[in-house]
Amino acid sequence: VGVNPLQSAALKVKRKLSAVATTSLTSSQAAVLNGLIFGTQGLIDRETRKSFSETGVVHILSVSGLHVGLVLGGLVGLLRLLRLPPGFIAPLATPALVFYVLMTGLNPAVLRSAIMALLLIWAHHFGRDRDWPTTLALAALAILMWNPLQIYHPGFQLSFAATWGILYLGPVLTRACSTVIKGLPERIVRPVSLALAVPVAAQLATIPLVAWYYNLLSPVSILANLLAVPLVGLIMLLGLCATILGLVWLPLAALVNTGTGAVLDLFMALVAFLQHLPGAVIYLATPPVLLAAAWYAGLLAAVRIHSDGWFAPVRQRCKGWLPVGVALALALVLIWWPWQGGRQLTVHFIDVGQGDSALVQTPGGKSILIDTGGRTDEFTSGTGVGDQVVEPYLRRIGVKRIDVLVLTHPHEDHCGGATSLVRHFPVGLALVSPVSEPSGRADSGEGTKSGQTDVISPFYTELLRNMYAQGIPVRYAAADDILRLESGIEIEVLAPVETTEETKPNLNNKSLVLKITFGRRSFLFTGDAEIAEQEELIRREAELKADILKMPHHGSRVLLPELVKLADPKAAVISVGAYNTFGHPAQSTIELLNRTGIQIYRTDLDGAVIIQTDGYNLEVRKGKSRLE
Repeated sequence: VGVNPLQSAALKVKRKLSAVATTSLTSSQAAVLNGLIFGTQGLIDRETRKSFSETGVVHILSVSGLHVGLVLGGLVGLLRLLRLPPGFIAPLATPALVFYVLMTGLNPAVLRSAIMALLLIWAHHFGRDRDWPTTLALAALAILMWNPLQIYHPGFQLSFAATWGILYLGPVLTRACSTVIKGLPERIVRPVSLALAVPVAAQLATIPLVAWYYNLLSPVSILANLLAVPLVGLIMLLGLCATILGLVWLPLAALVNTGTGAVLDLFMALVAFLQHLPGAVIYLATPPVLLAAAWYAGLLAAVRIHSDGWFAPVRQRCKGWLPVGVALALALVLIWWPWQGGRQLTVHFIDVGQGDSALVQTPGGKSILIDTGGRTDEFTSGTGVGDQVVEPYLRRIGVKRIDVLVLTHPHEDHCGGATSLVRHFPVGLALVSPVSEPSGRADSGEGTKSGQTDVISPFYTELLRNMYAQGIPVRYAAADDILRLESGIEIEVLAPVETTEETKPNLNNKSLVLKITFGRRSFLFTGDAEIAEQEELIRREAELKADILKMPHHGSRVLLPELVKLADPKAAVISVGAYNTFGHPAQSTIELLNRTGIQIYRTDLDGAVIIQTDGYNLEVRKGKSRLE
């Protein structure tokens, strides 16, 4: 495949310019600055990106209309300062803008912005009328001809929706703001009205999409945009000056970046302050498509009613239909809003790859999360399955609080994700396996292979300490404990048997085994229980009968057929990663389940497995269809 020489040159220039920031700013400041100027987000830490998302200013980290507008405005201003004839502006600004777009990576937002900007300046150059609907449609057509799949890209949808909102809703909102503040001097009314109307219009146009993709609503976003945009313009001006000067002499860049760093710190402090205001972010379940369609229909109707001087007659004509519209809107909200209560118990076996995580939603609206999944080093990095898989899943279905967090045992593939989740969700109670003490003592024991030891990670102990510090009650559970969460739900701990031995069995064999019963239906969660714990369950004659069995240890070969026989489930769920190197699930386990006629569900093949029951019937849904 040939290399585009122009794009290659643009990327080389970008690397050189980006490197200047890293030599004269702190790593966090340089990461944000390069994100603002070039849209480079790889070095911005996850918490910073989260704070930008929750305050509604994450768009400034993705080069879009704001950035292209500032660059184009700067180019036009520079050319006019040089007193070049107006006819030179479009020919000279075009290659500079194209080069900037190539440096930023050709994402949908910057392509849309650049195409519209180029059409604007060339229309002005040729003395043509400017027609924003045609310009917007042509920009979309150009991008989709280049790559039709961009229509599914959130950036494409958000960029075009925000632009449509500014251009379609903006004039109406500007007039409304002008009416409200008409007592101010005339020279102030127009800019203040625009400053208020533009972010409001963009937010109104993108609310359904933000709720759909990110499951949040940010009431502070308008204020954040009003305060942040002027600072972004100043940061970009200082940053670009510093990077260009740095190519000549680095001390000059360092001098300018003294001011850049101060403005960046102010900007970050402002975003952090707004993020922590009460009610700054509201997490929502994914809205239905019908509600989003009704929202946009309402925006279209509102503008038409208030335009062309036909507000009064249309208002009269619509008067009788107003109650119908209000009733329909309320019905849609009632359907969508995650009201507490109901008559169903729902269990979500979440696809977390090679690990375990299951969410139980009770009829009373409680949420029980049994394990959190986890990748290698997630304890230390704080990022992985917890914030990238489990948290988005919970947000999409409207979970705002984890009433009970169950960590079946200290292995990272079962509880590594908790590091992030306990920071981002209120947790009412944590139930953990009785294998460690808050003092941090690491218990060890014989592993599954002769001569191995199974040592509790000090980071797991640190996780428990952090939960204590946050005020989360942490309880060590063992066989015969019963959790009474709400009427009609019985949650029993069947294993492990708590011991006081100095050397304890391997951690898999200290997994919490839970049985949850609702009406006539029950679910058995077995963690990573291996032969010793399975034998203990059978020896103690624990009540193992269950309709749904979460297979022990990802369906491995360490399974007693008698356990499956006593459980006698209608279906078995295996939480397992695709193409894992452990041989899970074992062929012997699959054959055993097939021989006994048990329906098998696997997260590697079926995605999330969602089982719902009213206490009598069972309904199973899968996240994806198997490829036979």
